[in-house]
Amino acid sequence: MSSVDVLDWIQSTPLSHWISKSNHLLIAGLQVIHVMGFILLLASLVLISLRLLGLLFKQQTVPQVAKEATRLIWVGLAMAVGTGVLMFIGSPRHYYYNPAFDVKMLLLLLAVIVQALLFGRVAASEAQKPWLARTAVALSLVFWFAVSMAGRAIGFV
Repeated sequence: MSSVDVLDWIQSTPLSHWISKSNHLLIAGLQVIHVMGFILLLASLVLISLRLLGLLFKQQTVPQVAKEATRLIWVGLAMAVGTGVLMFIGSPRHYYYNPAFDVKMLLLLLAVIVQALLFGRVAASEAQKPWLARTAVALSLVFWFAVSMAGRAIGFV
């Protein structure tokens, strides 16, 4: 089964037909929720990053700040991924053949890996090395903001 066959199958499902043939406000609503998910993710990430760098919430430990904010990162990611999947199902060929979508998916994979393997571990520890904290913050912020920019580029490519 080729990728074209998979795209054709997705596009022929009742859910795809319902999404693609629905009122344009449905897609607009999905896009709003998608963006809100990324905003929630990025805002939470910035809060943890500012604490890791010692610029904010100095009276609280890094794990205290990270505990609550990390939940919001994953809620935001779930919102973004869930709505993203629905938007893809509604128009799979549009996204599949868009190079900005490919870049976004690659960056998303890298961002999740950095988040789970590096940033999360650094944020969970009170005694992190300053260079490691700065590296985790830089990589995480660069990848997540790059995901957002690549997503924005999808509409222009």
